[in-house]
Order: sequence, then structure tokens, then C-alpha cells
Amino acid sequence: MISKPAPPRRWIACCDDESSRRVVQVDHVWIPCRVVSTAQLVTKKQKQSKFPASYRTQANVLLTRASRKVKRHPFLFALHFVSTFIVALGVGFIFKNAKKDTGGIQNRMGSLFFILLHLTLMSLSSLPVWREERLLFLSERASGIYSTGVYFLQTLWFDVFILRVLPPVFFTLVSYPMIGLNGFELNSIGGNGVERDSDSYNDSSWTLTLTKLATFTLLLVLANVAASGLMMTIGLVTPSNATANACGLLVLLLNLLCGGFFLNEQHSTARAGENTPLSTKIAQTLSSWSFVNNAFEALLINEFLDAGTFQFTPKWHSSGSGHTTESIAVDVSGQEVLQFFKFGDTRSDMLGDISTLAALAVGYVALAFVALKVTTRRLGVE
Repeated sequence: MISKPAPPRRWIACCDDESSRRVVQVDHVWIPCRVVSTAQLVTKKQKQSKFPASYRTQANVLLTRASRKVKRHPFLFALHFVSTFIVALGVGFIFKNAKKDTGGIQNRMGSLFFILLHLTLMSLSSLPVWREERLLFLSERASGIYSTGVYFLQTLWFDVFILRVLPPVFFTLVSYPMIGLNGFELNSIGGNGVERDSDSYNDSSWTLTLTKLATFTLLLVLANVAASGLMMTIGLVTPSNATANACGLLVLLLNLLCGGFFLNEQHSTARAGENTPLSTKIAQTLSSWSFVNNAFEALLINEFLDAGTFQFTPKWHSSGSGHTTESIAVDVSGQEVLQFFKFGDTRSDMLGDISTLAALAVGYVALAFVALKVTTRRLGVE
């Protein structure tokens, strides 16, 4: 008869007989496992053998244990949700009711980039996600309790879905209408320059607004997932937390620098026979691989395209008596605003940015899984 070991343990007892089976308790849940010696390498036969527990059982056990861990230590989750809500509320108050003049255009761009900046920096919490349970994972993986893939998916559920997908919704529900972004303008100006009234805001207008909101949320989620996946990968390949923090911060700053807000293409199209400067080529390459750049450009297209009429309102001091300030107002379309700042200005450009951003997010997450598999095989536990 198989006897259950006494109190729950984080470490699995070892024995010299590889063929022996035992029931091990993992956070009050009993599942069968294969017990191996810590000093012995995993044989080829063990690698090819199936796990005693089904993948569904493995997932249930890991999710249960992770849920209990969250209940015991809820500070990180509370920090993400509370801080994101406070930041969303603060951004909404600071940029409240952005106008459609030059200052309003700058405020719209600044608010969108700051939202991306906040979400990008919050992804630094993904750096130590693999190190907190490193020894526990290696021990349990060597004992055949669960597969690397199930453990990876469980980690993605808590770190990516809960912390990276849900918090951006606060910016959609709070910041977006408070700032008065596309569809929620205080004084919306139609394409003919006439202010809209409540009767003209029909079902098609609401459909367009909901589409803008959905696109805004999707872009924030993809950017957040891409940043988290990149930080997970860096946390896996670096030897220590200190090194991971330094490398992760450097990579994020480089993505932010090439994000399109600080660095823009100010050169004109090269003439025939004129070579593009090397610095420009490097900047273009870095910008194309920056998830911040793709997200920011797509957010701007979503904001300014089909948003009616804006106004450039330059001001200057008259040289005459009294040094009075004079200004003019030049009506421009949202597409012309994008062209002036050298961003994409068509729906195809936005779809291209979304596709690139999605590919980067999936690629970084897949790269983290590959790094985890390589680590387990290098240490001889798989």
C-alpha cells in the first residue's frame, strides 16, 4: 500500500530506485510522481516516458497553487491594478478635454505616449518571474510532476493575462473619454468644419467610436504583452537579478527612444545618387523593431484619421508698438497632421503596425519558452 508522506513539503524526497512511484503532495493536492535521485542524470528512457498525471491534472494543480500564492501575497497584483487606475485617472485629469488646436494636438500625442511609457515600465515586474520559483520548478520538473509547457502556460495565465491584459482596460474606460480622444471630443468638429450636434451623432458614429475604443485597447494590450515577453526572455537568459534589471531597463529605454515621440524622421527623401546616412539607416532599423514605435504610430492613426478638422495655431510677437501677440488658425485634416509629423496616415499603415506588434508579442513569448526549455535541458532535468 502506498503511504502518503507527512506534512506538505516544497522539496520532493529522493530515492535511488528510479522505477519507484510515490504520491507527493503539492500544496494540499496529491498527485502521482516519479522520484529520481538529485545526483543522477535523467536517462533517455525517462525522457521518453509519459507523465504519471494528465496535462489537465498538472494544469489544475499548478493553477491552484498559484492562486493560493496570490492570496497569500496579493501586493504585486494590487499594485498593478491600483497604480494603473490612479495613473489612468491622473492622465485623464491632466489632459482633460484636449482641444483641436496646436496645443491639443500635442496633448493628444503626449497622453498616448505616456500611457505606453507607463505600461512599458510596469513590465519590468516580469523580469524575476522565473527566478522566484527556480529551485522548486527544477526539482519538481526533474521528478516528473509536470511538463515544462504546462508550467509555462500557467505562468503566462497569471503574469500575462491578468497583469498585462486587464490593466490597460482602465485607460480605455477612464483616460480615453476624459481626455476627449477620437469619438469623445467635447466639441467635435465634423469633416466639413461644422460642430456636430447630438442629432447628427447617429448609430454609425457610435459604431465608429466603439471601433476606435476596441482598437485602442487592443494596441495597449499587444504592447504590454510584447514588453512582458521581452522582459521574461531577458530574465531567463541573464545570470542574476541585478544583471536582468540593468539589461531590461536598457532594452526598454532603447525601445522608448525609437518609439516615435522623441525620435522622428526629419530628413527629406534622398535625391537620385544621394546615399542615406548610416545614422538614419540605424535609426530606421531600430524603430522598425521597436514595439513602442509600432504601437505609438497605430495609436496616432487611430486617433487622428477620420477625426475631423484640426487647427494649427502658430503665434508670434509683433514688432510694432506694444509688442502684441498675433496668431493665425490654419485648418488641417487629421491625415495632414499625421503627414506633417511623418507618421503613417492610412488604415493599411495601421493594420501593418498591428500585425508587426502582434508578431513581436508572440515572438517574444515564444522566445521565452525556448529559453526555458534550453535551461531545463542544460541543467539535465528534462
